Amino acid sequence: MLQLGSTNLAFSQAVDLIPINTGNETLDGGIPLFYGCIEEAVDASENAPEQASYFEDEPTKNEMRECYRAVFVDKSTEEVNNADMLEEEEEEDEEKE
Repeated sequence: MLQLGSTNLAFSQAVDLIPINTGNETLDGGIPLFYGCIEEAVDASENAPEQASYFEDEPTKNEMRECYRAVFVDKSTEEVNNADMLEEEEEEDEEKE
């Protein structure tokens, strides 16, 4: 920490993330997508009117919620629906044989 007079300044540096291995494939694959979504949302709203300057670099609650829904909720629902569709197609193919 650097101290100038009565002002304290702290500088931080980006660090590489360790590989994610929770044992849950959905979570392991979703976390990087979630953070990517948040980064894109923050960049897209950087100059939004009537937004506190804090949110130029940090996500809003709505951005967090939207990204969570897009990555974990909607994607999971999509995967379940795709799996159901594949099962139905396989059953139809078996009935034709």
